[in-house]
Amino acid sequence: MPIARPEYGPSLKDVAGPRFRALSRGRRRLVYALPVVVALLVIAVLIIRATPLTQAVIRGPLTFNTRYDDRIARVAAGPGELLHLRTKPGPGRGEENLVFRDAGPPPTRSEPAGGPVAQLALRMVPLVREMRASLTGFQVRSKGRVKIGRDYAGWLVRYQFRRKVDGAPASAPARTFFGVRVLLLPDVPGTTERVLDMSLQSQTSQVVSNIAEAGGNGPMRTPFYGVAFGTEKP
Repeated sequence: MPIARPEYGPSLKDVAGPRFRALSRGRRRLVYALPVVVALLVIAVLIIRATPLTQAVIRGPLTFNTRYDDRIARVAAGPGELLHLRTKPGPGRGEENLVFRDAGPPPTRSEPAGGPVAQLALRMVPLVREMRASLTGFQVRSKGRVKIGRDYAGWLVRYQFRRKVDGAPASAPARTFFGVRVLLLPDVPGTTERVLDMSLQSQTSQVVSNIAEAGGNGPMRTPFYGVAFGTEKP
């Protein structure tokens, strides 16, 4: 007996039932499994959102903050570094380091090129030159403007190189790393904030399997895209 009145046409059951029964057994199993997969994804998102975050606040001529979860450790900052975050060992994860530095005062009108972001592209040139000289197998993969959240804009360079993982034995082969270098400013005309230099280097792994996933996947996504000028959370 149809569950819909005749004037409304056939019901979904009447339309989909014969097509579903015509599917192979394997495809019917996939249809049955789909709600379970969706439920697991929802649970995973809820768990990630419920994970407590630590806020790191850096005060000085360049004041900024970011947040990270317990898969990341804050390690001692090296020369010229303001903040250094490193991933802890975990399933499917490789070594990742995110370093923040002060890249100097904001661009001034006396600098060439059009706007602040275009001027940041010029500031990136000597940084790329330094990385090319110091990193084995250095290759620029892409570059261009980038938005971090709604309030910040900058110039980004994605690159790759090879080196040994920290703590690996001398006989261990060099591994491929993907890098992301960003010079960032508030997207406000006439900003007086100093330029934030963000440098992420991610070992290839199950979590970061291609260069697009560096900074966009895994535990480093939150501190990379959750950075904010000042002391207030984004």
